[in-house]
Amino acid sequence: MKNQMDEFKFHIKIYGSLLKMTMRGILQYRADFWMSLVSVVLLNGANIVQLSVITWRFHALGGWSVGDLLVLYGMFMISWSIFSIFFHKLAKIEEEIWSGTFDMYLLRPVSPFLQLVGGDINYTGLCDTLMGFGLVITGLSLAGAEWGLWHILWFCLFILSGGVIVVCIRFLISCVSFWTTKAGALGSIFTQIYLLTQKYPITIFGRAFRVLVTGIVPVAFLNFYPASWLMGKPDAPAWLCMLSPVVALVLAGIASLVWRQGLRRYDSSGG
Repeated sequence: MKNQMDEFKFHIKIYGSLLKMTMRGILQYRADFWMSLVSVVLLNGANIVQLSVITWRFHALGGWSVGDLLVLYGMFMISWSIFSIFFHKLAKIEEEIWSGTFDMYLLRPVSPFLQLVGGDINYTGLCDTLMGFGLVITGLSLAGAEWGLWHILWFCLFILSGGVIVVCIRFLISCVSFWTTKAGALGSIFTQIYLLTQKYPITIFGRAFRVLVTGIVPVAFLNFYPASWLMGKPDAPAWLCMLSPVVALVLAGIASLVWRQGLRRYDSSGG
């Protein structure tokens, strides 16, 4: 047990060092830093305006008011930001394998996973985090909802679970590269799916789509099911809405297994 704790502390220390070096490199280009943040604000602002126009025209979308939709979108943004800030480089495994640079992760006495995720920080994801919290607070106000301590605790658990879910799904897609070298097509499909679920309730889509985002690519557990329970929506049973932590744990186990198998399968770009 002591050896495991020492190893864990060592890897955390290395990860922290990698993050510090990455941030120092990013802050050398301050103009690009601020322009990137502004672009993220404008993009999300356009999505918020779109939601407002739709709900203004139709008053509600599938029984969800503008306040409800802002909470739905805000929860997605916060969970997604966990991936985009700290695990963004997982989406680049295909590039690392194709270029052969993945080899260097295997030659160092540090976890390849930590080297990979610690080598890049997508700082623009901070805007998603801040705007996401702002949308949730605004949405609660517009919807006239009042959350007690129990709701807030579940909200925090849902956000962490959602972050794990999106990281694991994107990680699993990238790990396909160990067998096929290319995983871009799968990544594009995933992008199209989450674009539909990030700000719209899945109840407005057909049954086949609801099954897809619940049992196959479970992105509905990022925001729809948690928001349904938190906002008191009758769109899904409470037990299903509270499954996000379980889904996160299952996906984490599957991702860990696939990662280990992928490392065994890896034979370098010249193999």
